[in-house]
Amino acid sequence: MVTNQSVFVQEFEQGLQSYLRSELTPIAFCNGEMALYNLILATKLKLGYGISDSFGVLVPSFTFSGTVNAIVANHLTPVFADVDDSFTLNPDALLKVDDTVKMVIPVAVYGHLPNVDLIGKYARQKGIAVIFDNAPAFGSTRNGKFTHESGFSEIYSFHATKPFTTMEGGCAVTSDPETWETLCQLRDFGQFEKERGDVSIPGLNSKMQEISAIVGLSNLNRWQDILYRRTEVIQKYDRFFTKYEAAGTLRTLKRNSDDFCTFIYYPIVLKEDADGLIQFLASQSITARRYYTAVHTLQFYRGKYPEQDLSVTNNIKNRVVALPLHTSMSDDETDYLFTTLETYFDRSQTV
Repeated sequence: MVTNQSVFVQEFEQGLQSYLRSELTPIAFCNGEMALYNLILATKLKLGYGISDSFGVLVPSFTFSGTVNAIVANHLTPVFADVDDSFTLNPDALLKVDDTVKMVIPVAVYGHLPNVDLIGKYARQKGIAVIFDNAPAFGSTRNGKFTHESGFSEIYSFHATKPFTTMEGGCAVTSDPETWETLCQLRDFGQFEKERGDVSIPGLNSKMQEISAIVGLSNLNRWQDILYRRTEVIQKYDRFFTKYEAAGTLRTLKRNSDDFCTFIYYPIVLKEDADGLIQFLASQSITARRYYTAVHTLQFYRGKYPEQDLSVTNNIKNRVVALPLHTSMSDDETDYLFTTLETYFDRSQTV
């Protein structure tokens, strides 16, 4: 009654299905990482490979390490690709891969969805499977559609830092019945029947707890209010940075007018290294992050896996600042942040 797909988890999954307009019920997991790990494995099996088989997976280096960790944990080889001005996977990277690459995992960095249609088009041309790591992008749409509505499997994270949270949790969304059934088994030790607990595949226990589902149900009930308030905050940021972007002081995430991004943080890219701004903000009791990172530069991954041209990633990785943004930010908080930023930028321009 606490962890074994009981009433509140089922109710939460049904609520997700209604909101996401998904053909099949979204599958809840204990966290977004396990949702991604299992979706990669289920897709790998769907392609006809065994658990220990390996092939290349195209993935942007400009992401959270958890994306790439899930690839490697599935005995697969990450092939690091570049991003474009949207800070998401450059679709042209798909045109450069050889036949060792069988899968691509675009990432919705900062909650901003990649170019779903173009990635899908190029992936079909290359015969490559597509999984979207939309961990921070619950509620984000491209041309009014969620990613799965374009026919692709995706995952979301409901971690406490995300705009929509269950404290800890995540889900996978797919329209493929075979993948759906495999995911249900994988999250429950790989079991396909309960009398003897027989398994068809060695899955890992990754079920969502009831308490997380209860929190999720509460937040689903107020989600439209959360989105409305969050949109107001995002629009404040957009208006504030317009003059600085026009002056060439910085640049922001490029998105189309039809894109809706929930913005887990608000990223800006400076002309110079971000250390100065981050330290200045810290001195004013404002915490900013270097987020995302360039995974190909991290200790475990450095020089170990194939890389495409990573010019944009290498250019922005030390200049990007993820500014705090949350749904309940007051006018006083945003005003204080903007005034502090004005002080820094005006001082920098006079030095």
